[in-house]
Amino acid sequence: MSDRTYPFIPTKVSEIKEGDFFYIPLSNGWFACGRVLLFKRKSDRKTKSILVGLHNWTGKDYPTKVNIHMCPIIEQGVMHINSISHVGGEIIGCKAPKEDGLKPLLQLEAGYLISGFDNLGSLPTRNYKKYSYRSTYGLNVIKLLAEKHFVKKS
Repeated sequence: MSDRTYPFIPTKVSEIKEGDFFYIPLSNGWFACGRVLLFKRKSDRKTKSILVGLHNWTGKDYPTKVNIHMCPIIEQGVMHINSISHVGGEIIGCKAPKEDGLKPLLQLEAGYLISGFDNLGSLPTRNYKKYSYRSTYGLNVIKLLAEKHFVKKS
């Protein structure tokens, strides 16, 4: 999309950019914020996967570039583009991850240390507990994680 008008609900990965952020409606009436961190491309063909993060942010209003500034990513996984609309969200802005000093979290996948989609090599078993495991999110997972972090259970 060369001229992008916000908000919008993406239906194809080609419609989004690294740094796009989206709101996640929570059951308490507040919002959380997801962010597109990276794409996985294969030989200039269609994008296959997107890596998204959940910001350590919640608010009564939609997230903005200003109020997510320098908020760290607390959860990260590979997600399908349809998850954004499935959880009731929309893309509402774009801010390059480097503007907030964001890099993908180092994660463990099948015994290998992963940075974004780059394999950094095998990791000794004794170091596994230092990293979270790479997850492929189902359609509602990012919302469930946001609820776990930001909504108090009564």
